[in-house]
Amino acid sequence: MSTPDDRPAGDAADGDAGDPADRGADGSASDQPGSRSVTRRVASALGEAADHVGSAASAVGAAASAVGAVVEATARRFDERPGARVRRVRRLGRIALPYLYEAHPDARRRSPRELGVLTIDVADIAGTAAAPAGQRGSDFLPLKPFRSDNWVGRWQRLGQAADKLATLPPIDVLRYDDTYWVVDGHNRVAMALYRGQAAIDADVTDLVDPDRPRSDPPESFASLAEDSRELRAVVNRPLSEPPDASR
Repeated sequence: MSTPDDRPAGDAADGDAGDPADRGADGSASDQPGSRSVTRRVASALGEAADHVGSAASAVGAAASAVGAVVEATARRFDERPGARVRRVRRLGRIALPYLYEAHPDARRRSPRELGVLTIDVADIAGTAAAPAGQRGSDFLPLKPFRSDNWVGRWQRLGQAADKLATLPPIDVLRYDDTYWVVDGHNRVAMALYRGQAAIDADVTDLVDPDRPRSDPPESFASLAEDSRELRAVVNRPLSEPPDASR
């Protein structure tokens, strides 16, 4: 008859069921060595995976909230009444219009590339590229000390042309990454803001970062500009003028 002291050193004492993770599906002790540590590693990996899934779900939720905010803001923009829009744009006039080379000093080292006439979103026009800075508000109108009688007359004529739905020449802008900066045509941008115009025609010059490879050849933009000019020539031709058979 053996005593408890006669048992091998690795045997468990009576009543010690051991770690449940070390037992097989039938309740017997597992024969594989290190099964307890393996199970713990698996459990830890599963816990980390669950944490990653939770983080991804949080990110998706945040993105959905951001998209919802953009959609809501866009809806407010289109539902905005003219009087409310005018008051909002006037408040922008109290803020100095950003100047490209102050906001992005590295724009000076970029190379210009002509893209031709494109239709751009008014909301993507970020400021001015025309010096001197500090003479216009963020409604793109001159600040009151810089509003001459000559400017008042031009602004009135521009409003009359807009009332008649006249075709206005495109503005001139520089494109810096995904934003546009006005070289000429600030009053036309201001008129678009005050009247709730969503898009405007612009002769675009892209400021190309020399450290980035070109994503598209300049020839494609040149042909696009030529097509745009031909289309404008057809649209603006007087009705009495016969079409040019040579084109």
